[in-house]
Amino acid sequence: MGTEKMLRRLFIATCLSFAALPALAQGGALDLSAKDPITLDVASIEVESEYVAPMKEPNVDHLITITPSDAVRLWASQRLKAGGSQGRARVVIRDASVREKELPRTTGIKGWFTKDQSEEYDGKLQVDIIVEGTARGFSGSVSATVTRSTSVREDVSLAERDKTMLAMVKEMAADLDRQMDPAIKSNLFPVVIIQ
Repeated sequence: MGTEKMLRRLFIATCLSFAALPALAQGGALDLSAKDPITLDVASIEVESEYVAPMKEPNVDHLITITPSDAVRLWASQRLKAGGSQGRARVVIRDASVREKELPRTTGIKGWFTKDQSEEYDGKLQVDIIVEGTARGFSGSVSATVTRSTSVREDVSLAERDKTMLAMVKEMAADLDRQMDPAIKSNLFPVVIIQ
């Protein structure tokens, strides 16, 4: 991918992100409000990110309107609730990457009349929840790793590309929820407050 193409994408993604963050907060991209939050016997829930986007190829997570890291933060705010007097639960984002890979295209005369899938996007979320310092003296953790892939045709518009990647991030967050919900309830059960 050329520098000009990358700069154009970065500019467009930056502009779109300013418009999209209010929608994210209102659940436009990921809405788990239909599910009851999981209340933990801790005083606070903190989200920390050990993942730093490289901001260069092949990584494109920083170009997505709502990054995978943003989706994890929203997931934590919608699904986890502090209900105790001491201790904390740390949601640690270890990986929140999306990488772009160029796909082979049909060449020759046939290539003129063929619309191939031109790029593949491979997303990965790796998240830990670490509970420590609780009133009951319990410490524990759960982890989840989620991967998703999608591809786009060579004639895709920037808006369609963004929509495709945003859908992948939403699916990754839903997969994270499907893994974390039972893991929290079974492995962190001493601090799960049943409502």
